[in-house]
Amino acid sequence: MKGNRNNNGAQASSRILVIDDEPEMLKNYQRLLKRAGHHCLATTEPATTRKLLEEFRPGLVITDLMMPEVDGMEVLQQVRAWDGKVPVIIVTAYGSIESAVEAMKQHAADFLVKPFSMNELLQKVQEALSSRMIEQAGELPAEDEPPTAEGLAGMIGISPAMQEVYDRLRKVARMDVNVLVTGESGTGKELVARAVHSMSRRRGEIFVPIDCASLPEHLLESELFGHSKGSFTGAHQDKKGLLEFADKGTLFLDEVGEIPPALQVKLLRVLQERSFRPVGCRQEVAVSIRVVAATNRNLEEEVQTKNFRSDLYYRLNVVGLHLPPLRERGEDIVLLANHFLRQFTQEQQLPPMRLLPETLAVLRRYHWPGNVRELQNAMEHAATLASGTELHPRNLPPEIYDGAEEAAPREVKTFFAAKEQLVKGFEREYLVNLLADNEFNISRAAEAAGCHRRTLYRMIDRYKIDLKTIQEERRAVRANSGAGRRDSAQDAE
Repeated sequence: MKGNRNNNGAQASSRILVIDDEPEMLKNYQRLLKRAGHHCLATTEPATTRKLLEEFRPGLVITDLMMPEVDGMEVLQQVRAWDGKVPVIIVTAYGSIESAVEAMKQHAADFLVKPFSMNELLQKVQEALSSRMIEQAGELPAEDEPPTAEGLAGMIGISPAMQEVYDRLRKVARMDVNVLVTGESGTGKELVARAVHSMSRRRGEIFVPIDCASLPEHLLESELFGHSKGSFTGAHQDKKGLLEFADKGTLFLDEVGEIPPALQVKLLRVLQERSFRPVGCRQEVAVSIRVVAATNRNLEEEVQTKNFRSDLYYRLNVVGLHLPPLRERGEDIVLLANHFLRQFTQEQQLPPMRLLPETLAVLRRYHWPGNVRELQNAMEHAATLASGTELHPRNLPPEIYDGAEEAAPREVKTFFAAKEQLVKGFEREYLVNLLADNEFNISRAAEAAGCHRRTLYRMIDRYKIDLKTIQEERRAVRANSGAGRRDSAQDAE
């Protein structure tokens, strides 16, 4: 697709070609798409499709299915012949859904059923454009400095759910567009934001975070936009806002769903115009920023209930990244627990500690409503209360130990089934640590384990251990630990 982009941290307004034989419908399309910041070309003459494709070069096509002379299926074929990667949304009446499904088989991106709401239209448009943007990122040639695991800013996880996050994150980071990170509290949304920044073209510039939920409206406005001396009571001097501080870098808006309506309007203008006026100041300040926003709210629902502006939502959500909760990342629980335990004992200068198999079993059974943050707190709690170097289940916070017991009564499994589960967990963890301790040299690891290389390969295959991923994770952990020790040494000096 011949896309249009600026270098100010947001997707340039997308070009959308709309084809419908009803003039009134075209007016509605133009009004709604323009409000969302897109350039829209509308026509009632589908016979001119090929000519308009060449002249307008759209990034998305919306076409009615049932039209005289040239119907939507023919338009779809013409678009695919012109550029097979440009998404096409088919619009159809309720009675023609079967035809729309057939269009999907012919590689239409999606379909809309009349009558539809403004939010339905904009959501379909956003999904189609975002999907294409991710595809484009995968088509880009590798940069001179390809991102490594260190660029993931300390994110840890080998589960399939996290592998999907990493893959999408790497692609999104390379595109200089605004990103909306969603997920439950404690899933690590700020880590993702930092990873997006550290793997982007702006990685050499500043990363500026702000918690939108922690400040009242007047302070949040002053923090974001800055103010001039005397603009309000207590403004004793000029103050530069975080938007200006973030110039050329990345601004992270945590809990963006908490921004009050009046400030939503002002933030929208910044995203549209790339300039703003500090409080009490007449002069415009131009900025080049990339915005990464995060929320644990369902902003689509907030838009529908009029609590969040739809135009701001679509400006922020050029591409979305969703973080899975820890309960859907079972493979990562032990890995994260050991990481947090090592990190805490090093910071507190404690002897190395280990989690007993029965403690690991409790961690695996627990539901983790507080996600990764709760797991980190649990490890610090357990290490603090431990009387030796082995962490017992009773060292864990009571709500975790009791919650795990309630979630999985002891008698649901036979002795042999429970033993087999514990043995498998031990074997996998032992293998991962063995490989890491021997720098992923299979021959050396096999010698240390007292087994043949073929046996080790079979076990790696049995437990589906991705050597490359674990190597990257361990490098990231070492890099973060090293940075922490250097910081501690500097503080001591």
